[in-house]
Amino acid sequence: MTADVLLFAIAGILAALSGGAVILLAPGRAPTLLAGGAMALLGLLQIGFARVALDAPWGGEGIWFRHTLTLALPTTTLWVLLSVTLGRRPGAPLARHWRVYLVAQILLAAAALGWSALGPEPVGAGSSALELDGPSRFILLILLLNIVLFSVNFEATYVSFPRRYRRAFRPALLGIVPCAIFYASLSASGLLGGSAALSDIAVGTGPVALLALLLPVSFVRRHLGSARIAPTRHPVTATTSFLLAGTFLIATGALYWISHSWGIGTARGIWVVAVGGVIVGVTLIAFSNRERRRVERALAPIWSDWRGPYRSAVAHAIAPLEEMRTLANLCAAVPANASRIADLESVTLLLAHRPTSSFRVVSSTLAPVPETSVLARDPLALELRRARRAIRLSGRPDDLEYVSIYVENREAITACGARVAVPVWGDEE
Repeated sequence: MTADVLLFAIAGILAALSGGAVILLAPGRAPTLLAGGAMALLGLLQIGFARVALDAPWGGEGIWFRHTLTLALPTTTLWVLLSVTLGRRPGAPLARHWRVYLVAQILLAAAALGWSALGPEPVGAGSSALELDGPSRFILLILLLNIVLFSVNFEATYVSFPRRYRRAFRPALLGIVPCAIFYASLSASGLLGGSAALSDIAVGTGPVALLALLLPVSFVRRHLGSARIAPTRHPVTATTSFLLAGTFLIATGALYWISHSWGIGTARGIWVVAVGGVIVGVTLIAFSNRERRRVERALAPIWSDWRGPYRSAVAHAIAPLEEMRTLANLCAAVPANASRIADLESVTLLLAHRPTSSFRVVSSTLAPVPETSVLARDPLALELRRARRAIRLSGRPDDLEYVSIYVENREAITACGARVAVPVWGDEE
């Protein structure tokens, strides 16, 4: 028995036991059943790779690799289903596009099963290098798409959870992310190179074992299956995973096309894609306000040490407000307190008014207090819910990202003398 066989077997057994523990011990039936089933299938996938490694020296690895690759389709589909189900309220139907996608995945899995059982038998090479034919590459492409989808969905769910549930989800997410990164890289490598090495696949037993240990912590110990996301879900397109996954897919596709169309090696293709990516990135930063703001936020921790001042500001902000005993007194104290700490001349506080579905001014450092409001469906309110952070209001007509705010909420911005809009969250809303 080789070391690869032992690693695959250990990871598979751990994953199967982890899935069983989640199914039997965790509350919250639908998400926990999906999580346990997905974990058990991932364990079965490792057992399949163990059989591939066991048969490799005698040339029988081809057929078992085909069976295992076929099993990977329903495995990743189940992870996608878990990512769109976790945090949903009982009885809430799946969106139509997800139903269509999942049905397509079921049909693809059935077609792959037929190919695995009835297709021409592959010839084993008696080595650890597994050659990929056309159907195998197509399956890898679908696997890569599934991995990207459940990654971005899990991040969107994580940031949409109330704080207590984010803490519950964190262990599972710390196990999911390394697995997703590894298998996405492995799938892309197989698509580009046309082969897969068992030694490379065996590296994935580490992330799988880590996920097997962390998933029960979230679902059994911290009852993640009963978690519910906030009413306003964070959009998938605004997640970091979406940006990274999109960049990864575009770069992989460009590398595949360049390597095969231009007839150059993978190393030179990587150099061409990297140079092209830098040129495109610099162009976007030069002409796009949105991308420039993203770069500034990403580099802000590097240019300045904000943690110390932040903690000090939080302490100074909380101290005077803790003495307030009524909501009216608290609202009256917030603007003056924020003005003193942030050294701002004008601070205005608007609170949600549910009967009119709007945000109304309740207090301000300005005299007289501005009589204005922002509707819940206005661009300013929608952007604050989407971004979940402060946004700067420059008022520039070429700022295409916020131009609708400057047009439709001009009256409120002018009345309050606003230069920054800051969301104040209550019960994650």
